[in-house]
Amino acid sequence: QLKRDSNWLDEMLAMEIAYRKHCETLLVPEARQRELLALRLPLTRFETEVIEVESLDAAREALFCVREDGMSMEEVATEGGYPYRRADFILEDLPVDAQHRFLSVSSGEVLKPLAHSDGFELCRILKKIEPHPEDPNVKSRIDQRLLDRHFAELTSKYTHRRLNAVYPPAAE
Repeated sequence: QLKRDSNWLDEMLAMEIAYRKHCETLLVPEARQRELLALRLPLTRFETEVIEVESLDAAREALFCVREDGMSMEEVATEGGYPYRRADFILEDLPVDAQHRFLSVSSGEVLKPLAHSDGFELCRILKKIEPHPEDPNVKSRIDQRLLDRHFAELTSKYTHRRLNAVYPPAAE
C-alpha cells in the first residue's frame, strides 16, 4: 500500500495543473511553426510499396520488370509469388544510415535492392508528403521536441552533475 492521502493527491493535482499551464505558454502556434520549418525533412512522410525476394538476382529481375516492362510492384510480386506490402513511415523513424537513400528519390522511383534479413527488399516510393501542422502525429512530435528542449535547458541551468562523487557502498 502506498499510503497516499488526499493532501498528497491535491499537491499532485496542483503540480499537474501548473505543468500544463506552463506547457501552454510554450506550445504556441509561432513556436510550432518555427520547429516545423526546422524539421521539414525529418518529419517527411513516405508512402511506399515493398516486395520481399530471396536473392539479389530475383531483386534485379523484379526491378527490371518494374522499370523496363512497366509492371506494377504488386503484379511483379503476384507473378513471382513474393510477399508484397505497403508501408508508410516518417523519415526520422528510419536508422540514420538508411535515411539518405530516401531523401534523394522522387515519387514513383524504385530504390536499389536492399539486403534484408535472409533476402532482399525492393521499395518504390509512392508519395513523399511534407509535414503539415494539422497532422496530429506531426503536432505531437513537434510539441514533444519543444517540451524536451525547454526542460533540458532548465535541467542544465539548475542542476549540477557531480563527477567523481564518492557514494557509500550499497548495503548487501
